[in-house]
Amino acid sequence: MAYSQIKGRKPFERASKIAHTNILNNPDVQEFVGTCTLPSAPEGSQLEAIQKPLPPPEKRIEHVIAVDGGMTEVTVRKEFPTASMAFMMFGPLTLSLADLTELDFQPFIAPEDMAKLKNLQRYSLPLPAKAIRAAGAASFSEGVRQQIQRFMAEKHPELIRALQWLLFREWLPETQRQTWEVPKCPTCSHPTIRFESSGPIEVACKACSATVFLSDSLRLYERIDDEQGAGGIMAYLLTTLEQLVIVNIIRQLLELKPSILREILLIKDGPLAFFGVVAPLHQPMRELMEYLSTQDNGKPLICLIGLEKSGSFVEHAALIEPSLKKGYYLLPDTEYIYKYIQPGNPSSEGFGHNTYYGAKLIFKSDRGDIFVATIPTRSFQAKPKFEDFLNGAEVVHVTSQLRCSMYDNALIPVVLANRLVSLADVPSSEILKRFVKTSVGAV
Repeated sequence: MAYSQIKGRKPFERASKIAHTNILNNPDVQEFVGTCTLPSAPEGSQLEAIQKPLPPPEKRIEHVIAVDGGMTEVTVRKEFPTASMAFMMFGPLTLSLADLTELDFQPFIAPEDMAKLKNLQRYSLPLPAKAIRAAGAASFSEGVRQQIQRFMAEKHPELIRALQWLLFREWLPETQRQTWEVPKCPTCSHPTIRFESSGPIEVACKACSATVFLSDSLRLYERIDDEQGAGGIMAYLLTTLEQLVIVNIIRQLLELKPSILREILLIKDGPLAFFGVVAPLHQPMRELMEYLSTQDNGKPLICLIGLEKSGSFVEHAALIEPSLKKGYYLLPDTEYIYKYIQPGNPSSEGFGHNTYYGAKLIFKSDRGDIFVATIPTRSFQAKPKFEDFLNGAEVVHVTSQLRCSMYDNALIPVVLANRLVSLADVPSSEILKRFVKTSVGAV
């Protein structure tokens, strides 16, 4: 690692211009690189055999709710660049399919018409990223944990309520609800702290008396380090909060009027999955999908889709796009995924068995747009069928109608939500940096 500037009077230490020759001439390196393989697309005849036409849909969806988020990290002081603060913004955007359809017939779009499509609830979370101690915290890691709990329980209690509802399976009768265990105390590592449906959201560790929060059930404390910071949790936290927003919408609609849930398409930016330390949340989410799969007079009550903009599945979709017919879909099973998209063992338990609560789908709309989606299934399927998707035909049909011509394979609600919650490097990051510099106090 090279030396960098501290006082600003000396140059950066520059890297060697010829050191790469030692790597190129190393026989072990040459042997290893030469034996590696890259993902590829299946042959045209094979792809022709496995793609199928999209089935005809019902037409009951009337509204769309898209959930998206963004974050940025800014340094606090130029003379202390390791100290940084992260800012997250996320939320659900609601629009009516009728309003969207009406715009298609107007020669000009007035500002008040666009305002109908920007009904967004914003959540804003500031979080220490490195070398910043939150007020009242004994350490950096404790400050991060306290801020997450305070944000969810005090600033936006509907989020902690959604977490409780999900963890304890509170859609079930009281006698069937479950408990949730935090594997260890974040302070002293004493094993197993248990939370219950009717219990408090903060409990004291029996060994050290330190407070353990319900938000510690996300296990983010395992990736927080007092010296290295909390950079390792930011992506996990943001995607979890986005999905808790979806859980809260489902919870509130089930309590108010369950039939309305069938008329709403919920869109998440990204796959329907929990990764890393928050991966255990996929199990209660999968159980929730299983419960909702029969709540509309024996039929699925939920319409939910996760759409991907980047990653290996999107790159694979671009490879097969010329061979995929309009109005057709490809349903990649575990064997297909591990052979053509991601390296893996096809004889294992199946792709996404411990992270996803849905199955992957690649489809091309009648207009030629190609999408990579995750749609919930009743249970985990290593070889899913289209019939396993919950309201899959209508979800795909409505998604295809929401196309946006501004970007390749884009959707209007996702584009609008991203514009309203994303934080640009310029000017957002610079403005936030100045705000933090003038607001954060010194020890």
